[in-house]
Amino acid sequence: MPSEKITNMTTISINLEGSRAYDILIGRDNLDTIGTKLKALNIGESIFIITDSKVAGLYAKRLVGIFRKSGFRDIGLAKFPGGEKSKNIKTYTGVLTGLAKFDGGLNKRILVVNLGGGVPGDVGGFVAATFNRGVNYVQIPTTLLANVDSGIGGKVGIDFHNIKNKVGSFYQPKLVFVDLSLLKTLNLKEIRAGLAEVVKYGVIADPSLLEYVEGHVKDILALNLDVIKPVVEKSYRLKAGIVEQDERDTKGIRMVLNYGHTIGHAVESAAGFKYSHGESVSIGMVCANDLACELGIFSRAEAERIEILLSKIGLPVKIAHGKLADIIRFLKYDKKSVDGGNRFVLPVKFGKTEIKSALSPALIKKVIKKRMV
Repeated sequence: MPSEKITNMTTISINLEGSRAYDILIGRDNLDTIGTKLKALNIGESIFIITDSKVAGLYAKRLVGIFRKSGFRDIGLAKFPGGEKSKNIKTYTGVLTGLAKFDGGLNKRILVVNLGGGVPGDVGGFVAATFNRGVNYVQIPTTLLANVDSGIGGKVGIDFHNIKNKVGSFYQPKLVFVDLSLLKTLNLKEIRAGLAEVVKYGVIADPSLLEYVEGHVKDILALNLDVIKPVVEKSYRLKAGIVEQDERDTKGIRMVLNYGHTIGHAVESAAGFKYSHGESVSIGMVCANDLACELGIFSRAEAERIEILLSKIGLPVKIAHGKLADIIRFLKYDKKSVDGGNRFVLPVKFGKTEIKSALSPALIKKVIKKRMV
């Protein structure tokens, strides 16, 4: 897909083979232009919006109006309760049923539009990947976390038996459309959660991003969009570059994106999703840093710098929810494990990580236990 210059928008291209290439358009106060953009792309005629109840209340009516004004006449909507607890087989089948009724057996040229954060994006992407063996979809991320991480990359799916992302697929969107002004409805907890992923990118790939966040925490938490825009652009560029090298996570390159996620996902599940994804990743990062320090591959001073930043943001660095035995149990289901053997993405220095496998269960347990309160 060729890049296209759009007034007041930044275009980032994800260069994958053939029709899987797509653009990320980043702007502000630009939502009204999405209808004409989708018409020009000619990737579907019947639009089916997938979102959660909260986001639907904020933006669904407006978005439907934009699409109608752009010439789309056939528009459907599915919504479900917000939050990670909705990322399950029941929600998936419910949305799929709604899409099937919308299609009415006519094999329409359907375009799925995912409106919201990581959960609508993951569920909606999985619905798009599996309905009629795949229909086109686009992402309109509305949270900071989705605007720096989960909105791109094509990993779609649902949690299964409380195991994070156990069922899913790789299925790329046709477009990611970012209107930063939509972030203005976020609460502080959601902003903090998104910043966890930004810290991740700073540690694994770009120390200058880490420094930028350190110097602008107050402005970011206050949703200063002039300060947030370069954070979104840099994070998406970093992830796009990794996805281009290892789209389906088969070369060991994309695994770096799971820094903080191994123990983080286990904590998230063990706590019954009382922690948001970003909060869980924050805990997972400090645990990964502790492991790296115990192994002698990462300096304690650098680990403390990360922990200080996470605390300054307002993210948890201690485990207050979930039992140790449950966290250890959920660790066994980590998707990076091979034949039951664990694998961890650990920092060596800012901008460099290593994959460490077959770590001592006693060491892992020791590190997690020290973080529990």
